[in-house]
Amino acid sequence: MVADLFTAALCSKKTLRKASDSKKAEAAKCTKPAAAPKKPALKAKQKAPESRCADGTAAEGPAEVRRVIIGGYSIAAWYPSPYPDEYKQGGDLYICQRCLKYMRYRHTLEDHQCADPFPRGQPIYEDASTVLHEIDGKEHALYCQNMCLLSKLFLDQKTIYYDIGSFLFYVLLVKSTESIGSQYAFAGYFSKEKNSVDRNNLACILVLPPFRGQSYGQLMIEISYELTKIEQTTGGPEQPLSSQGFHSYRSYWRRAIVQTLLGESATAAAHVLSNGFSLRGHSHDWERNQRIFSLSRLALLTGIRIEDVLFTMDDLGLLEFWRGRHIVCIADETLHRVIAEHRINLNLRADPTGMILGGDDCHPASDTSMEIDSEDSDRSSDSSDSD
Repeated sequence: MVADLFTAALCSKKTLRKASDSKKAEAAKCTKPAAAPKKPALKAKQKAPESRCADGTAAEGPAEVRRVIIGGYSIAAWYPSPYPDEYKQGGDLYICQRCLKYMRYRHTLEDHQCADPFPRGQPIYEDASTVLHEIDGKEHALYCQNMCLLSKLFLDQKTIYYDIGSFLFYVLLVKSTESIGSQYAFAGYFSKEKNSVDRNNLACILVLPPFRGQSYGQLMIEISYELTKIEQTTGGPEQPLSSQGFHSYRSYWRRAIVQTLLGESATAAAHVLSNGFSLRGHSHDWERNQRIFSLSRLALLTGIRIEDVLFTMDDLGLLEFWRGRHIVCIADETLHRVIAEHRINLNLRADPTGMILGGDDCHPASDTSMEIDSEDSDRSSDSSDSD
């Protein structure tokens, strides 16, 4: 074809123009279909979350919930949720915040006479502005299913909707005068497995958009660890964490561990952490001022899993290598430097007096000597992978 065009160019300028025009038309015909798929992809991204059919084409009409109305708040949905299809068609979903029943029409919600108890479940925490209630997923199955369906509108990776009997739910209620029909507003929740083989103390956490930016997420993380300490065990969030979740947990781990180390270092010049890790202050007379406590004890004091404790110490730069082993320096001056460098906020979001369950049992019994014998030290080493 190139040879033909070259020959045509030698013969006639007119022929050359025709060949050139023909080539341009052919090129335009070839490139036009390639550009077309870009538009639906960009459009779908701009309108997400938008209902789409199984083959990827846009569905006709609003087949997903676009907005939810609950407690007087109108909230735009972020992600699809597997509500029954007939409840998605209008785009808006009306929810009773007492029972979390979902309805298609505003007048249905207005006519809804809910006699369900509210708040339901066992109160576990209360302060001046919030209250948390523990709800058994097996005993309140429909309520918890409705709560999971609601949460999926704002959580991308939420997967449990119906098999909720093995979970406990902790519902966050905000004392509010703006909430319609109640002195409480449903603000979110967190859940955890009743018997987690991975020692997870939190499986899912949600704060509804109108209540974000008020540290309610941190509050629920703190409460999850307070419950863990009441049980005198250790735990942590279900893995993997999102980037935002990791940031929130790292902030809590730093605060909780530094607070604990400050409290321990206030009564001794140095400590030694078993399991091959030593906690010592910058004292020249380490052996005489030495106090010993197990890695398990430090984890129990914070409720944080041992692997998360060690990660946080390394993250804060507290791990050092001295005489063939790792040490963790917890002299007061070291901790205050770490607090300043990492801008650690030591203020708790939860009111220490707000826990209704547990009371003085929130923390393990204090060991006044804080000393352990060699047998206990061996047990600590063995439990580093299982505590």
